[in-house]
Amino acid sequence: MRKNVIAGCLGTVWLVAVYGLPTPLLMQAIHATGFQLGLMGAIRQAAMFMQLPSAFFVERLHRRKPFWGSVAATHRALWFVPAFLPLLWPSGEAHWAVVLIIALGLSDCLGNASQAPWLSWMADLLPASRAGRFWGSRQRLLSSVVFLAAFVYGWILDKGEHAEGGLGGFTIVFAIAATFGIGDIVVHSGVAEPAPHRSTPGQSPWKRLLAPLRRRDFRRFTLGMGAWTAALALPGYFYGTPGFFNVVYLHETFDATYSEATWLVLASALGAVIWSHTIGHGIDRFGGRTVAMFLTSVGPLFTLGWFFVSPRHISLPLIGPVPQPVLLMSVASLIIGGFYAGMQLCQYRLAQALTPNTGRTVAMAVHWSIAGTIGSIGALTGGWIKDHMPVAWTTWTVPGGAHFSYFHVLILLQIFLAWCVALPLFASVQEKQHSSEL
Repeated sequence: MRKNVIAGCLGTVWLVAVYGLPTPLLMQAIHATGFQLGLMGAIRQAAMFMQLPSAFFVERLHRRKPFWGSVAATHRALWFVPAFLPLLWPSGEAHWAVVLIIALGLSDCLGNASQAPWLSWMADLLPASRAGRFWGSRQRLLSSVVFLAAFVYGWILDKGEHAEGGLGGFTIVFAIAATFGIGDIVVHSGVAEPAPHRSTPGQSPWKRLLAPLRRRDFRRFTLGMGAWTAALALPGYFYGTPGFFNVVYLHETFDATYSEATWLVLASALGAVIWSHTIGHGIDRFGGRTVAMFLTSVGPLFTLGWFFVSPRHISLPLIGPVPQPVLLMSVASLIIGGFYAGMQLCQYRLAQALTPNTGRTVAMAVHWSIAGTIGSIGALTGGWIKDHMPVAWTTWTVPGGAHFSYFHVLILLQIFLAWCVALPLFASVQEKQHSSEL
């Protein structure tokens, strides 16, 4: 597990570029439309369906690790494409957004093909009684890496803004990210793999797919996580990390610099450092269901901070003027980042608790595929709303003084899905450890 944590630190450097600010800022820099941003987010979610064919294939193997390693390394290597595309094809600027959507969509498909074997592998390796504490402690350390990587990436992007047509910084950032991402796979290959529990021979694929969904608790948990994923995808959150539309809204509306927008990521990472250990212990003590209900109830309250943003700047000692929304939402992100990241810990724990050892790889794939597909609807809806509702489409202003915009619509929809759909589904789940075969 120490090797797992070391590998996770390397992978987090990759993760910050992929799911943090650099990706949406690159898409904005090459003039991607709101639909293209939403499409990229939707593909990221829908690619989770690749876990299903992967799971069926892997359950026929005696070992998961070789398949996982080869697929995951290719997945990470594809992130060299955004690093070098502007350098290798400078005349193809009109097609860059499409090429990136295709290349990174393929990367997402391969990443998800490696996800179910990894989750099954980790569930077999970790004792269920200590899983919450381990994931919480691991996430706290990895969030510290997020903090450092986000700061460095923001600095690089600001320095490279005027190099290579404004894209020089992105070349450096994504080259670093892809290199560290592959390093994660190499180190993690040294983690021990318990012998997998293979499914009963002779069962049809259709029966194996439907078996976990026949369990009421598994089914409701999966639908609840789908609604939660869609809620986060609307404004662009990836668990606790601000994503596509958060960053674009700050940059377009309040002229926040790359480094200033990074403050939200830094605050979210710090929030995860602060809260992960406590949330992990809470999961082991009270159960993933109870903690998920609490986080779903309280976390979205702090996103209402977006209704109190103002177009003014606040002068800070030694720093100078900073957009008020950056400061306000950085403070809110200390809770949002910790609580939303904590939901991922709950998902790990409940997915382990609600699936048996035998057939677990397929059951995990079914859960993440369905949740991701539902989440893709949120991402596409967010992109459509951005394209059809201008930044200041009305004379209304929010209490803070900024114009009511498409982004506030996304926040309201997020809260509705979290409280009116995801929360009731989580409340109906009975958490217990299943040991019978599917």
